[in-house]
Amino acid sequence: MSVAQITTSKNTMPHSSAPFQILLAKAGDIRSYDQSKIITTVNYDTTHLNSPDSLYINLPPLEPTELTEVWLARDSLVSGKDGEIEFRKNNELLFGKICLDENQFDSLEQCSNYAYTSILNFINKKEFPYLIRIWNFFANINQVHNSLDRYQSFCVGRYNALQDVTEFERLLPAATAIGTGDGKFIIYFIATAKAGVQVENPRQISAYHYPKQYGPKSPTFARATLKHWQHVTQFFISGTASIVGHETLHEENVLIQLEEILKNIEALVTTVRDTHQQPIRDITGLSFMKVYIRKPEHYQMIQEALSHRIGNDVALLYLQGDICRDNLLMEIEAFAEFTH
Repeated sequence: MSVAQITTSKNTMPHSSAPFQILLAKAGDIRSYDQSKIITTVNYDTTHLNSPDSLYINLPPLEPTELTEVWLARDSLVSGKDGEIEFRKNNELLFGKICLDENQFDSLEQCSNYAYTSILNFINKKEFPYLIRIWNFFANINQVHNSLDRYQSFCVGRYNALQDVTEFERLLPAATAIGTGDGKFIIYFIATAKAGVQVENPRQISAYHYPKQYGPKSPTFARATLKHWQHVTQFFISGTASIVGHETLHEENVLIQLEEILKNIEALVTTVRDTHQQPIRDITGLSFMKVYIRKPEHYQMIQEALSHRIGNDVALLYLQGDICRDNLLMEIEAFAEFTH
């Protein structure tokens, strides 16, 4: 199922007992929703911006679409701003976003540290102290300065903020970090009052235990997070690349990188099925994948191979973006929901 096949309206919106859903919808349908329940819209094309509250991420879609990513809550939300963090919340969840101008900081490390310190202070103040899913976007992710690339500098700032959290490794959320064409340093996140369950991949070393060759501070995120609500469990898979152990595999072959990514995602699916007793058989049981591709010329072959591999039941969104290591050609994040 491509992104162009996923449409919703106020009469056909999928029912869910979860506190929020992530949908793809046309602008006209979005206007028909209860506006008090829209958490945010996430746009990758400026022509689809729906309101001043919309998030714009400079990651060009690799196939034409009239659809926008919409986060819709089950219950009404209140809005506010706390310093640089804009938020929407109700009794079950807290959504926040922070958009910073890097030029206001001496370095990306300082910008990253400021953002994460602000987020941690904010979620604790609001009494939603557990991050379950977080997205990070900034420009020139592979550019090298003073012997570190910008992703490594970002990781140093993030680590130095998170390390002060008690048992921080056990509580790390699923995460994505992708390089944009240009624009502000952007983070958005979901936080909750009760922690999710961290899920690690048996094929990979946990990112927070990477050796020093990948930078002075390890990437601080979980491979996936399970969040149990009253009647439903949500499964958030982090941005996943062609890495086994801690090493990049198949540097020059995007299709073999894709196969390695799918093996990594399948390993996470198997773990939540067998260890966490969730009702998912295999990778085709996921509901949504977001595919980040470094080189647009790779899109067609990836699209054909992925559609053949997973069939028509998984929604796919293809975006052009840079991956955290310069020898990685693509990355995939995923989501699923299980009813109890």
